[in-house]
Order: sequence, then structure tokens, then C-alpha cells
Amino acid sequence: MEKLKISRGFTPKLTGKPDMSLIRLPFPSTIGCSAGDIPFIRPKLLVKEGQSVKTGTPLFTDKRDTSIQYVSPATGKVKKILFGERRRLLEVIIEPDTQDEFIQFDPISEATLAQMEKADLVDRLKQGGLWQGLRQFPAKDTAEPDHTPAMIIVSLNGNDIFSPHPAVVLKENMDAFLTGLALLRRFSHRLVITAREDCLDDLQNLSPDMGGLITHVTDTAYPAWNPGAVLYQLKETQAENSSWCISLAHLVMMGQFLMTGHYPVDKIITATRGEYNRPHILIRQGAPVNTLTAPAAPGGMVTTGRFNGRILDPVTHLGFFENTLNIIDGAPEDEMFGFVRPGLGKPTVSATFLSSLFKKPAQMDCTLHGEPRACINCSYCERICPNDLLPSFIMKALHADEIEEALELGLLDCCQCGLCAYTCPSKIELAKILADGMDSHYKDSQYKD
Repeated sequence: MEKLKISRGFTPKLTGKPDMSLIRLPFPSTIGCSAGDIPFIRPKLLVKEGQSVKTGTPLFTDKRDTSIQYVSPATGKVKKILFGERRRLLEVIIEPDTQDEFIQFDPISEATLAQMEKADLVDRLKQGGLWQGLRQFPAKDTAEPDHTPAMIIVSLNGNDIFSPHPAVVLKENMDAFLTGLALLRRFSHRLVITAREDCLDDLQNLSPDMGGLITHVTDTAYPAWNPGAVLYQLKETQAENSSWCISLAHLVMMGQFLMTGHYPVDKIITATRGEYNRPHILIRQGAPVNTLTAPAAPGGMVTTGRFNGRILDPVTHLGFFENTLNIIDGAPEDEMFGFVRPGLGKPTVSATFLSSLFKKPAQMDCTLHGEPRACINCSYCERICPNDLLPSFIMKALHADEIEEALELGLLDCCQCGLCAYTCPSKIELAKILADGMDSHYKDSQYKD
């Protein structure tokens, strides 16, 4: 087991860490299949309002590859279809029945899995609504089925510091996890399975075999376990730039699908707020956000990650890629001479406040501590970037439309952890600017192809 340690990064001392217990929430009154969290997709709707669907019925597909299907997580009737700007599909909302009726496939045994044609496996995962769980670097778009990746990174920890603990996810799902790993070995000869150092004991207590399965243990500093940060540490050849990655939750879902022959409908999530240590939550895929969290305080927000998540409307439903909810309360009133106050309860990167001297966890809010202003070349973003980039220089190159210069500065190595924007004293949305630059370059390269 190799140790990966990032030279930079930052883990704030925050309240709200979920405990290791697990509760199941009641079946929700609506189920949604969201297209809002799926990058690059060009959705093509396959159902109409009022239509009856089974669990696993395709609801929409991707126009770029219509064999990739996004399926219903429940049996019932299509209650409403929501569109955004330019009639872009946002959600398909299902009014569920009390009993599931599944679209059924033949279960695949371990022996059959080893002998099946690779193309047949890909088709089965596409029809089952799970192929999109595999992502391809550098843009982390849906993996290209015809590509043979140099490595596949399996991240046992999620994108947030309080994402579901892997030992909780694996407790009842070890067989599905092992089946998922056998599946991945059909696509690449090299699997990189990472776990955060502070999770190792719980994982090894869960199964002594985990020590032999985990290939790399990462630092506990955020975002050392991010697949983009892991790839940056490991890659040695150009071919590795187009490696794949997959989350633990999606790998388990693939394993369950192959073992049972029907779409897995349950998901484990965390919902954190303030100083409350809540349990992990077992819910139905696509559950509504407002049944999982209490409303945020005025001016607050619900996000799917502290630093790099999507801001959710409470009336929407949880997306396919989302398993963490953070309720961040609104900002208090402006403090007179706040910059000279001790700040014993304020998270800080630069040791501006005395809270940096103590181990007591602090509580986040939506305070910006200032207004947006011009870049002052302070290099704070450079000093915190886990992949040794110069985010402010890349931003300036993108603003000047010098994409080649931005690429030379390492734009495609950005793992979109969000720390550069969090630490910027000028309140510049560096993470969004770099992400938009990467997405724009990726779309242009697709068009050229």
C-alpha cells in the first residue's frame, strides 16, 4: 500500500462530522431524475407527462450517444417534467407507487463476468443506466467505451470532507464491491483504489481483505483523495491523462446491478449542518432535497460540497452524482472592524484569526468577509493548490483568451477542488473560471473531432 501525500491543500476544522450510524428515511412522495448535475450531457427526453414507468425505464438519453440511458429510480407515473433556460431538461419527476416493478435483466455470475465480451458488458451497463458512473479525465466526461484507460482510479471517499464514510457504504455491500472490481478489471489492467488514512482502521475492521485491495492511502488534508489529485501524483506518461475514475457508490451500484439484474434504488448520503453530528442516511435514489434537510436560514444555501458542490434549490431532487448535502447558514450582519477582532469561532486559512491556534472545530457560514475586487497577486491560491498550479495566472490567460498559455500553465490538471476560490482574499471565483475554461476547451476539442 503506497502513501500519497500532497504538498499543499487545506482541511478546515469544521463542526458537523456525521457519526457512523445509519438510518433509513421513509419513502418520499416524489422521486426525481435530475439532469442538472451531469456535465456535458445533451439530454433527449424519452417520456411524457402522465406516462407510467417501471423502475429502470429510460427517462432521457444523451444525444451524443443515445445508447447511454438515464433511468427511472422508481415505479409510478411521470408527474412533471421541468425545463430551464432554452428548454434545457432539468428534472423528470415521478409520482411513485408503493411497490417497485423492475425492468429485469439476467443476473451475471462472477464466472460469466470474466468470459463476457467487453462490448456486451458496456451495452448492459448502458441499458441499465449505470455506464455514466465511469468518468474520463481530463474533463471527467462519461467514459468512452472504445477507450482502454491506462488506469482506473476508485476513490473510496467522496468529494467532500464529510462525504459518506466508506465503511458505512461497504458494510452491507462487500459482495457488490468485489463484483464491481472484477468488472473494472475487464476494462483496464491497472486499478488504483484509494482510501483516506483516517478511514483505514474502520475499513480493515470491516474486512481484513481490504488491506490487500487498497493500493494507495492518501493524506487526510483536503483534497488528497480527489481522483484528480491522485492522478496528478501518479501519472508518468501522456496516455495516463485519459484515465478513468469512479466513486465507491457507483461501483457498488454496478456490482448490485450485475448480481441482481435490476437497477439499484437505494443510496447512502450525509446531510450536515452546523454543530450537529447527524447519522448517515439511507434513502431512495432521487429523493427530494427538502425531505432530507431542514430549511437553510435566510441568506443560507444547500450545497453538495463545501468547496466544489452544486447549489441546490430545496424543491429539487438529489442527482445521480450527489451524496452529500451541506446546509450553510446565512451570513450574520457586517461586523464593525471585523478584521481586528480575534475570530475565535471563524475558520481561517491564513491564520488571520486566533481560531488557527486552537483545535476547536468552527462553523461555516456564507460570509465573504469583503467585496470582490481585482487580483492583488498575493499567491494565496498558489500556496493552497494541491496540484501545484498557478490559478491566478491561468485565470489571467483565460481572460485574455490565451487558451494555449492556460494549457501550458496546467489548466487540464485542475482537479476543481475549489480551494483557490475559498482562500482568495479578492473574492474571485477562481474555481468557476478555471472550470469554465476547461469545459470550453473540452467542448471545442469535441467539435473539432
